Amino acid sequence: MENNNIWEYKFKVRSFDVDKNKNITLTSISEYLQEVAGDHANSMGFGYRQLVLQDMVWILSGIKIEVERFPIWEEEMRIETWIVGNDKFLSRRDFEWYDSKGNLIIKASTNWILFNTATRRPQLVERMEFPVEMYPNKVATTSPISNIRSKFDDNNPYEYKVRYTDLDMIGHMNNTKYIQLLMDYYGEEFQKLKTFFSIDINFKTEAKLNDALLLSSNTIDENTTYHELKKAADSKVNCLYIVICK
Repeated sequence: MENNNIWEYKFKVRSFDVDKNKNITLTSISEYLQEVAGDHANSMGFGYRQLVLQDMVWILSGIKIEVERFPIWEEEMRIETWIVGNDKFLSRRDFEWYDSKGNLIIKASTNWILFNTATRRPQLVERMEFPVEMYPNKVATTSPISNIRSKFDDNNPYEYKVRYTDLDMIGHMNNTKYIQLLMDYYGEEFQKLKTFFSIDINFKTEAKLNDALLLSSNTIDENTTYHELKKAADSKVNCLYIVICK
């Protein structure tokens, strides 16, 4: 839907979007969020195609996904996305996913930083005066993206090395790969027992090719776990997660 402040995208869940149980994966959900956000921004004149000519790109700094039900293979879906508002260096974009019966089954919020690739510094978003209507009273998730703070046990961390296929167009580990890494960490046995209900991620520093990463955990209760991903070389934190299951 072109030139619309609330962007709509329709699709059918594909075979490579799902796991062996034919449920869409959290990784695929995050990939759709990224793609739909990019399509909307490009249509309004402030997407990658336009901003890269000014040495600027959008970088995801935080994401929250709440799942009522996971779509299944070949299910028809409709995604709506819009800009909630801009606050200094951050732009908040929200999403709602509807099934063919109009049921709201997935909600998501994202925070984006406008990054100047020449100066390697954030750009004040609110000064850019992008031509899009804001919807400050239309929020998708039940609470804002968390500012995650926790202490982690470094004993026996899960180790991961950034691969070539993890990289995006900017040359660092794509945000969707951080979710994929976490899903591989949990593995099949955990996913048999519980359904993921929500996930919060704070992205802190970039990871590049061949970086060795360490994932540590802090279990809060039977449904809530915090995770920290950091570089093995200098202990700089790449991202922090909160996973709530039901």
